Amino acid sequence: MRDLLLTLSFLIVICGQAQTITFNSTIAADAAFEKYSYARAAELYKASLESTEDSLYLLQQLGLCFQNMNDTKKAEMYFSMVVSYPESAAEYSYFYAQALASNSKYTEAKEWYKNYQNKVKDDPRAADKLKALENLNSFFSDSAKFEITRMKFNSPGLDFSPAIYQNGVVFASSRPTGNSWIKTNFNWDESRFLDLYQTKPNADNAELFIDHIQTKYHEGPLAFYENEQKVVFTRNNVQGKRLKKDGEGVTRLKLFFAESDGKGGWKNIQPFEYNSDDYSVGHPAINEDGTVMIFSSDMEGSLGQSDLYIVFREGDKWTKPKNLGSKVNTAGKEMFPSLVSNNLYFASDGRGGLGGLDVFEANLNRVYDVVKVNNIGYPINSSKDDFGLVSNDNFRSGYFTSARIDSLKDDIYYFERDYYQLKGVVLNAVSREPIQGADVFIQSENDNQFYRRSALDGSFLVEDIEPMSWEVSGVKYEYQKSAIKKLNIEEDKAEYQIEILLSPHEEFPVDLPAPLEEYLKVVSVESLTDDASTGYIVDGDTLSINPIYYDFDKSELRVEGKEELDNLIRIMNKYPNLIIGLFSHTDIRGNEKYNLILSQRRANAAADYLIENGIHPELIQPTGKGESTPAIDCSDCTIEIHQKNRRTEFVIVGVKNE
Repeated sequence: MRDLLLTLSFLIVICGQAQTITFNSTIAADAAFEKYSYARAAELYKASLESTEDSLYLLQQLGLCFQNMNDTKKAEMYFSMVVSYPESAAEYSYFYAQALASNSKYTEAKEWYKNYQNKVKDDPRAADKLKALENLNSFFSDSAKFEITRMKFNSPGLDFSPAIYQNGVVFASSRPTGNSWIKTNFNWDESRFLDLYQTKPNADNAELFIDHIQTKYHEGPLAFYENEQKVVFTRNNVQGKRLKKDGEGVTRLKLFFAESDGKGGWKNIQPFEYNSDDYSVGHPAINEDGTVMIFSSDMEGSLGQSDLYIVFREGDKWTKPKNLGSKVNTAGKEMFPSLVSNNLYFASDGRGGLGGLDVFEANLNRVYDVVKVNNIGYPINSSKDDFGLVSNDNFRSGYFTSARIDSLKDDIYYFERDYYQLKGVVLNAVSREPIQGADVFIQSENDNQFYRRSALDGSFLVEDIEPMSWEVSGVKYEYQKSAIKKLNIEEDKAEYQIEILLSPHEEFPVDLPAPLEEYLKVVSVESLTDDASTGYIVDGDTLSINPIYYDFDKSELRVEGKEELDNLIRIMNKYPNLIIGLFSHTDIRGNEKYNLILSQRRANAAADYLIENGIHPELIQPTGKGESTPAIDCSDCTIEIHQKNRRTEFVIVGVKNE
C-alpha cells in the first residue's frame, strides 16, 4: 500500500509539473505569436503539445504559425488535424483548403472549399476558388507563349519584389551584407532583416543598393518614376535609430519619397503624408509622371487583411486614399501592385487561382477606375506564392517573384512572352490628314474583338493580338464608314501596320442632328414620345437630351453627370439602333489647342462610361469641339456662364443599319 501511495504521489507530482510546463509554454507561445514571432511561437506550441494528450487550440495555432511562415506542408499537416475535430471553426476548413491547393492537391482542396462554403454562405471567396478549380485548364491556355528563367543572382535567403532600374533590377533581399550568414533576425520566420540590392543588366550577382535610403531594419518594395530620377520605397517605422511600435507592439510599414542627387545617391527623403503609426502602407506602384500611386494597406475601412488604395497628386499634396473596391480587394490579402500602361498587376490570395498568392491583371480606364480583373495564369502563377510582377513594355517581358521551388524561399524570375503588335493610323482619305477620335474595330474570324479610339495623331495600337485572320474597320461622325480591311497575323512576324481611310460624309453636318424620321425608316418603332422613365422628351424631330457639365480644367465625370448618362443608357437600350454624337466643349479660358484636347478628353470620358455599361462603341461618336461653339457667347463671362459652356451635349447623328 505504501508503495502504491508513493507511486500515486509521484504520478500526481509529475502530472502537476506537466500541466505547469504546458501552461507556461502556451503563455510564452501566445506572446511570441502576438508579436509575429511565428518561428519561436511554433517551437513553444510544439513543446506544449508534447506535454498534453490533445489540444485543438495548440493544433490551430501551429497551423497558423506555419501558414504565416509559408510552410504549406506543415500547415496542411496541422490543419488536417484541426478539421478532424467536429467543434473546429469554419475558417479552418478554408485554411486547410488553401494549404491543399498550395500543395497542388486540387481535388481535396475543392472538397474543403465546399465544406467551408456550406458553413459560411456569405463569403464570395469560396465560390471564386471553386470556380477556378473547376476550370483549371483555363489557367494553362497561354503557357506555351512564355519562357521563364530563374535568375542567377538569387541567394539562399529571400529575394523578392523587383523594380526595373537602369535596365537591371533593384529588389529586397535577406542575404547578408558580408560573406557569412550571421542571422539578424526580424523575428517572423528567423530570416535576416531585408535590404535593397541592385543587379546590372545580364549580371549574375547583385550588390548592395545605394545606402542613402537604407537602415539596419527593413527596406522593401519600391518603384521608380520620372525617368528613374525619383523613387518611392517601403521602410519600417523607424524613429531616429530605433523601431517604433504601435499600442500592440507592432512595427508598421511606411512609404517614403526620395530624389536622385545626380551622383548615384538619393536625397530629400520625405514621408508619405498618409503614413501612420497605427496601420501599414507599403508596396507602392506609381505612374511615370508621379501623379497616381497605388499601394497596399490595412488601414481602417479595408475589406480584408490588406487592400489596395489609390491616391492622386494635386499640386504638392496627395488626395485622400481611396479603396479600389471589391472589383480588386477581397477578404484576403491584396499586395505588391505595379502599373504597366493602363493595366494594374497585383497579387491576391482571396481570388480563384492555382494556390497561394496569384498575380492578377486589372484593366483601368483613363481615370483609373477598374474595368475588369483576370488571373494571368500559368506559368507566371503556380500552386505556390507568385507576386511582385513588373514590366516596362506592357507585359512582353519582365520579372516576378515566386516560391515555386521551395515555399519557404522567394526567388526572382525573368519572363518573356510571344508578342504580336498591331499599329495603325486613321487618315482622311482626301487630305491624308490624321483623324482623332475615330472608332476602330478589329474582329477575328472566331469573334474575338478589339476596340480602339484613334489618338490626336490618328494612331491606334493593339499591344497583344493573336496570330490569325482579322477584319479592321473605322468610323467617325462626319465620315463614311471605312471599307473592311483583311489582315493576317502570322507567327513569324511580331509587328504589323495598317492604314484606315475615312472619306468625308456630306449628309451629316457637324452641328445638325439627324431627323428622327431617318430612324423610323430603319426600325419598327411607331413613334418616339415623352418618356417619363428616362426624362427625355421629343422636341419636333430631335431627341433632346440634357447636357452634362464639368469642373474647370477637368474631364472627370461628376456624380450628376453619371446619373444623366445612366438615363441615356436606358434610352439607348430601348432604341438600340440610335447612333449618338457626344459633342464636348470648354469655356474660353486657356489656349485654343489645349481646350480642343481637353474637350476630347471630356467626350472620351463620357464615351468610356457608356461602353463600360454595355453600350456598343459603334453607337457612340465622341467629338471634342474645344471652345469653338459656346452655349453662351461672351467676352467677359461670369463664373456661371463659364460653367454652362463646360459641357457635353448629345444628339442623334445617325442610325445603324440592321
